[in-house]
Formats: sequence, C-alpha cells, structure tokens
Amino acid sequence: MNYRSRIQLFFAIAYLSLPAFLASPSYAQQQDDTGNLPITVAHQPPRVDAIPAIGTLMPIQVELRNTFDIESKIRLVGSKDGRFIDIAFPRGALNSADQPTFKIEIPSPVAAMTYQFVIHQRDGSLSASERFVIKRRCIQNYTVAVPEDAPNAEFRREVSSLVSQAKNLERDTASLESSLRLLEQIKSSLAN
Repeated sequence: MNYRSRIQLFFAIAYLSLPAFLASPSYAQQQDDTGNLPITVAHQPPRVDAIPAIGTLMPIQVELRNTFDIESKIRLVGSKDGRFIDIAFPRGALNSADQPTFKIEIPSPVAAMTYQFVIHQRDGSLSASERFVIKRRCIQNYTVAVPEDAPNAEFRREVSSLVSQAKNLERDTASLESSLRLLEQIKSSLAN
C-alpha cells in the first residue's frame, strides 16, 4: 500500500467517524433509549377461564415500550370488588426481547376488577394506559334452598345459613392469607 492510498484511507476513516466524535453524550443516550417517544404499556389481561380461584394470587405482568429502563416507575390503579387499589410495581427485568418487564401478584377478585397502569414519563409527567376489565362468569354464592314444607325447615335454614357463612369465611381467609404472603414478600424485598 503506497503513501497516497494510506492518506486516503486515513481521511476516509476520519470522515466517517467524525459524527460520532462530535455527537453530544445526550444525543448518544437518546439514540440508545429509543429517542423522545413516550413510554407505553403492553399488557394482556388474564382470560376469564384463567382467573385463579378466589383468594389465590393472580399474576399481573406489564412490558414497557420505548425504553430499556428496568427502574421505570409504574403503578396499577383501579378497583377490585368495589375497593380502590393502587400498587407500585417493584423493579423490573429485561425479557428475551430486551423489553423491561414488571410483575406483581395480587389476590384474585371475587367478582370483578378494573384497572389501568400509570407510567412516569422521562419528563416527569404521568400518562395512563387503557382501562382493563376482569370479570368472572359467575360469583360463587353458597346458599342451600330449603323447601317451606320440609320437616324441621327452620333448623335446616339455620344450618344452611351457617354453611354459607363458613364457605364465605373460608374464601375471605384464603384472600387474607394471600395478602399476608404478599406483604411478607414486600417486607423481604425492602430488607434487601
């Protein structure tokens, strides 16, 4: 390779790499973090037939788009069985497609749950996702029908009422135990 071709090669390399040297660090960061696009949510709510039994934990998973930040702030806000819920997601992780994925587990609803996600944008503003609805096909009611003309009808009504109350208490106890497990997980993650 002669002297002239070496100089041409040097100038060609310098010319092609000049934009990278002149680019500001903020420009390079924006290119790496998908630019100025707003952060959006990708979420698939559980199918009706996949809703876990009442009181057991139901996983909720969210993927964020237009960012690679696994420490983005995201909240689940809504109503579960008529009670307001507001849950902050813990730190996420990158999935196989390099999308930040956030997961929580909450006790499944008795009847219905409506929720949406609130995302903290890079500029400090908040945005909300679409609203999602989970509704069971039927609500579990434990009642026993006692005919009026049955012998000992009053006694049978009292027993059926006690059976109904016991089943409802079992359901409530399972829900409280799931909530307790969730609180223990939060406590252990805060201790670390």
